[in-house]
Amino acid sequence: MVQKAVRILILFLILMIVFASLITWHTINFRPLTLGLYYEKIFWEDVLDDPETLTSLRILDSWGIRSHNHKWSDSSPEKEMELADKAKRNLEILRTYNPAGLNREDRTYYKALEWNLQLESDREHYIYNYYPVNQLFGIQNHIPSFLATSHIVEDEEDLSAYLDRLKGISEKMEQVIRGLELRESNGVIPPDFILKRVIHEIETFRIKDVESNILYSSLKSKLEKSNEITPERKASSLTETKKVLLDSVYPSYSKLQTFLERQLRSANNKAGAWKLPNGEQFYAHTLKNHTTTNLTPQEVHQIGLSEVNRIQTEMKTILESVGMKGKNIQTAMKELREKPEFQFPDEPTSKEKVLESYKTILEDSIRKSKTIFPKWPKAKVLVERIPQFKEAGAAGAYYEEPSLDGKRPGVFYANLRNIKEIPKFGMNTLTYHEAVPGHHLQIAWSQELTSAPRKLRTTHFTAFVEGWALYAERLAKDYEFYSDPYIDLGRLQGELFRAVRLVVDTGIHYKRWSREEAIRYMSDNTGMGPTEVTSEIERYIVYPGQACAYKIGMMSFLKMREEWKTAKGKDFDIKEYHGFVLGKGSLPLEILELTSKEELGLTSKN
Repeated sequence: MVQKAVRILILFLILMIVFASLITWHTINFRPLTLGLYYEKIFWEDVLDDPETLTSLRILDSWGIRSHNHKWSDSSPEKEMELADKAKRNLEILRTYNPAGLNREDRTYYKALEWNLQLESDREHYIYNYYPVNQLFGIQNHIPSFLATSHIVEDEEDLSAYLDRLKGISEKMEQVIRGLELRESNGVIPPDFILKRVIHEIETFRIKDVESNILYSSLKSKLEKSNEITPERKASSLTETKKVLLDSVYPSYSKLQTFLERQLRSANNKAGAWKLPNGEQFYAHTLKNHTTTNLTPQEVHQIGLSEVNRIQTEMKTILESVGMKGKNIQTAMKELREKPEFQFPDEPTSKEKVLESYKTILEDSIRKSKTIFPKWPKAKVLVERIPQFKEAGAAGAYYEEPSLDGKRPGVFYANLRNIKEIPKFGMNTLTYHEAVPGHHLQIAWSQELTSAPRKLRTTHFTAFVEGWALYAERLAKDYEFYSDPYIDLGRLQGELFRAVRLVVDTGIHYKRWSREEAIRYMSDNTGMGPTEVTSEIERYIVYPGQACAYKIGMMSFLKMREEWKTAKGKDFDIKEYHGFVLGKGSLPLEILELTSKEELGLTSKN
């Protein structure tokens, strides 16, 4: 009797394995049977085709699958078009599923994915209008940054993968250069001032002392921390790294530099997207992509002008309260930046003191934020310096998300290129934005969601992510993280900065402003330093529309919060609101706002 039961159980298990195998085979090769399987299919198709994303997420490493860490993602122009074609096919398949029977949450995910795939499909019309080599996120700084920060080296397998990627840089660079040639044939050449920045960055990267190159020094640092690699292997790998840098990596960077220097001879200083093929339509597309709204460039421009006026009025009120009445904002903020009490002394240890100050602010922010959120992510967040080789062209700060396996925490990177650019009264706001309750809290929370499809858990809609980070700055003010009026001036200057972005981004790409006109407007209206202003304006030139996402997103979160307060009355709970807006992951704003109204019973059908 027992033997018969065992045979039945074994037969049942075999049938289950066969059934699961058939379902898997069918899902891979045909239209998945269910919407849930479809979500899984497109997620895995995307990440399995992108070794760099797999390395960043570390989603396979915990299963012992690490072959992807030896490879680079395909950067060829053919691959760019292939991705747009795949989005079109995926959109067609998605629309074969009927969303009518889905619950509210699943219907929201369906709409969000449909929205995303539609934008990815539309991108095929402008696929080569982007500049893959630029001072902000160009291939020349992506490669060393990725290997230094995302590629973990703990054992022999990791080390072997690192060396293989070093050897593969030349092929990746060839792919990018082919894309540049194709763009050039279509009249797409970056402005001359952008090319000069990138050429300078390449020259800085190819330093004569190879052992000081980040690809050598970061590997050496990682090897020193590893207990699983023998001393002999560590020494031989560093020798090999030096040889690969000199024989392969440096020559590939030199080839890119030669190409860019040739382009520079025929480049002009026209800054806007309007100069590109179908430039006006391209800018409207990228503005929609980043703001996730249907606002026109003219509407965004007007919102910017209005917000600049409102915020400047608030700043003048605070300036009067601290004894600076009658001074314009530019002069007043310059004076405050230069006051000794708001500066770090120009000493060898000052940059380390800046990092320690950021860490102290972060610890305080974490403690206070935990009282206004219903849950907390597991992933930790660190504060580190932006790598020196790229800090000249980088923004004032940025955030890199944690890996999914928990091995790599989130990191708030601060730019320490010039200690004079870091007034103490602006440090709180930057920390709230990049770390907690901003980027880190939102992105780490999103990664740990289990209800949302994996595809959406790892998709970051710009207006949601950046809008949330700017909302986090205001949240810290509203919930009394600080009481210092100078810190509040720093917050308002940050918000003014984002409002000015609406004006200059649309000014450059829609109203055809020159680089110099945009620099002048930002300088006149923010009181920011000239180096920082120039860096920012050049960022918007190579990344059209992205800078508009911050303020548009913040305004959306604030508008929804007011709707919740009105609808809930005395029952309003900030934890409940935050749980709602963060509890589904990153979403397009127009879909999130509609879902919020449905949650509150404010839709027209009600």
